Amino acid sequence: MNFKISKKEFLDALSLSSRAISSTTPLPSLSGIKFTATENSLTLVSSDSNISIRTSINNNDRNALIINEPGEIVLEARYILEIARKIDSDFINVETIDGTLVKIYGGNSEFKVNGMEAFEYPNISFEIRDNEPFKLETTLFNQIIDETSFACSDKETRPVLTGVNLSAHDRKLYANATDSYRLASKTIDIDTDLNFNITVPCKYLNEICHSIVGEKEVTIAIDNQKISFIFGNSIIETRLLDDEFPDTSRLVPASFTQKLVVSANDLIKAIDRTLFIKADGKNTIKMNIDSEKLELTSSNQTMISSFERIGVISYEGTPLEISCSGKYLQDALKAIGSDEVTINFLGELKPMVVKKEGDDSLIQLISPVRTYH
Repeated sequence: MNFKISKKEFLDALSLSSRAISSTTPLPSLSGIKFTATENSLTLVSSDSNISIRTSINNNDRNALIINEPGEIVLEARYILEIARKIDSDFINVETIDGTLVKIYGGNSEFKVNGMEAFEYPNISFEIRDNEPFKLETTLFNQIIDETSFACSDKETRPVLTGVNLSAHDRKLYANATDSYRLASKTIDIDTDLNFNITVPCKYLNEICHSIVGEKEVTIAIDNQKISFIFGNSIIETRLLDDEFPDTSRLVPASFTQKLVVSANDLIKAIDRTLFIKADGKNTIKMNIDSEKLELTSSNQTMISSFERIGVISYEGTPLEISCSGKYLQDALKAIGSDEVTINFLGELKPMVVKKEGDDSLIQLISPVRTYH
């Protein structure tokens, strides 16, 4: 194998491929990136067995890639990426010189790296057979994940809750995430009549969001074991979580007894000033609400307490005292992305729902915390 490639193109491909590399992989070959050079293209494949990435660079008019000799080899990801960064040249040459010994050079620098035979790398299929793919604008896809994924559980006690549930029917796409104490739910209209219900690990969705930045749209394909995201000359596929995701639709109350309209920015700042006050490792805030004001108090049993008062835009219903996680409420307010938010209540021991007034496409639900005087 022998090729010359633009440093920028090479670094972009290596950076993307490195997102699928794990330091704890059970197979030594999966710590590397598989390079396949043909007459007209260079393909990089990487995987940790849960997420896999394939990206290609084609020989084009810009001469970003020149293949002098086709071939295949696996190179340690951490070394090849660092070498490509260090070489001070617009182009980088990669050449197999003796078996699996590879010379990488450019400018005044030259490195030699021992690789692995390509046949040692697992055969990874990037084919999707079960469903027709569909397309989303990347900005919309990233928005969906940003507005929901933070509510995923970070504990493996219930693995299915570590993912975002994506489902589609009746020309609508639903995204739901919950850790059983809060729920983030997003609904969008789609042009295609799709029907599926899958749960994708949150950490891989966040990697995919970072990977598709700069692309106009992403094509999504699903089968019963994996989901694939296709963009440009690249494809990322990740496994799905097997367990059944809970039915979250029944968690949202059909009606409410109190309704608060408040400045999200004012409330976020007030909560932020209290987040360092924790009892048993948690920041719990108590809210006293009436038609004139919203009062927030936070304290622990030994050292410190805080008090905040902010004005309300409007309030309907009887005065209310309710407690919840300050961080959960702050996360929900930030996800809504509007300075004016509505918080609906059904008493002090029922979940509260945060949303933008007149917009039910994004709902943030938070369970209250029982506190004792």
